[in-house]
Amino acid sequence: MPGYVAILPYMESKSATALMELADKPPMEQIAAIERGLPSGALNQIARRLGLPKRRIVDGLRFAQRTITAREKAKGRFTTDESERLLRVLRVRRIVRDVFTSDEAVAEWLNAPDRSLGLRTPLEMLATGLGAAKVENLARAMVHGVPL
Repeated sequence: MPGYVAILPYMESKSATALMELADKPPMEQIAAIERGLPSGALNQIARRLGLPKRRIVDGLRFAQRTITAREKAKGRFTTDESERLLRVLRVRRIVRDVFTSDEAVAEWLNAPDRSLGLRTPLEMLATGLGAAKVENLARAMVHGVPL
């Protein structure tokens, strides 16, 4: 069993990397992942990568904390809707990483109220499809230097 323990951190890091790269995959692969449901550990991986408190993501995406806690204990999967909301965070992260130099800077931007979003934060807007489209448009405008 010593070999199993030695590869465990590698496996965790590999799955975290695979999760963070999901936004780079073709749409059909993203859809398949959403339909399967992201694993319950996805929320922790995203929070860790961005350096955000998990609670901030839960609140921003309007997840029910009790449901998330129960799912994590059972090592279940997120629902299709929850998985799609988490993927929105990854998609926006991918876009704005062209503007910001670190995931910490991305997290800061996600948590900053923005005038063009009605003084709501980009993270809060990712809870709905229409809000996510507005955030993605804002992110793309930033990448291309288009003033809003």
